[in-house]
Amino acid sequence: MNQNIRKITDGAMMIALVGAVLLMDRQLAGSISSMVLFLFPLPMVFYAAKHGLRNSGAVLAALLALTFMLGTPQSIFFVAAESIIGTVYGAGVHNKTENRKILLRTLVMAALVELLAMVVFASFFGYDMAAEIEEYTKIMSSLSANTGTQLPAAFLNQNSLKTLFAMAAILTGLMEGMITHLVSRLMLKRLRFSLPPSVPLADYYPAKWSGYAALAAMVLYYWSMSRPFESEVIQTAVQALGTGGMMYLVVYGVIGIAVLLPRINPGMAKWVILIVFVLLLVFSLSLAVIGFLYITADIHKQVCEGGRYASENQ
Repeated sequence: MNQNIRKITDGAMMIALVGAVLLMDRQLAGSISSMVLFLFPLPMVFYAAKHGLRNSGAVLAALLALTFMLGTPQSIFFVAAESIIGTVYGAGVHNKTENRKILLRTLVMAALVELLAMVVFASFFGYDMAAEIEEYTKIMSSLSANTGTQLPAAFLNQNSLKTLFAMAAILTGLMEGMITHLVSRLMLKRLRFSLPPSVPLADYYPAKWSGYAALAAMVLYYWSMSRPFESEVIQTAVQALGTGGMMYLVVYGVIGIAVLLPRINPGMAKWVILIVFVLLLVFSLSLAVIGFLYITADIHKQVCEGGRYASENQ
């Protein structure tokens, strides 16, 4: 088949697929676009991975036009954003970009999509974050008065709640971006695409200064909770940085347990998921401590890079 005809045929198939899903989504009151958002990038992932970024522009434009004709206001935003994510992802695969860079781009773009949907376009989608926070504050205040318990200030402070809502949106985007990445790799492997090699989890090791910076942000966060800043802008920024710093350390705490524990004691490998789950539920701060030690101490080097445990397990 002529290459140009192949491009047109593949593009038409991807557009038709998205159009069919949009029609079903409209009939199901937007349940598809809200529940399986991470699957919408896949058509453009396939096309851009096969034909490159330059040839994907026309298909992406046609897909966006179809979305405007068939979608609801909510699905227009999400399908358009996810299709752009898929195009960037597929172009990275086509250009043989390092897998770590592709994943990072996907996570950042997915987090921005969720943040924009919650904060910037909230009222457009019929979601009033200010009213939601006010109602949540009333419920927490009533719960505190009825039970006679003193809740943490973060549960009653509207600025803190705004930060927590924004961080929840970012976490949701990161999760969706990771699922998109995993499903895309699975799909492309089954279609026999040449993919950049996956980076082992043990190689996701950041610079030591990032651990100290995250810890400093956490300390500043707890300081702002006991002694709030006069400026709401500074208070909100400090709380956002502190929450982000803690999330960063918790993520590397999970990675540290998943990487180090089976190498130190192979018999503990089957208990990793349970240990992480219990720590997340009961004492998540311990994961932040583990993450800080994993980043700043020499544990990773000793275990993974020819240290004592590595030599014993060889």
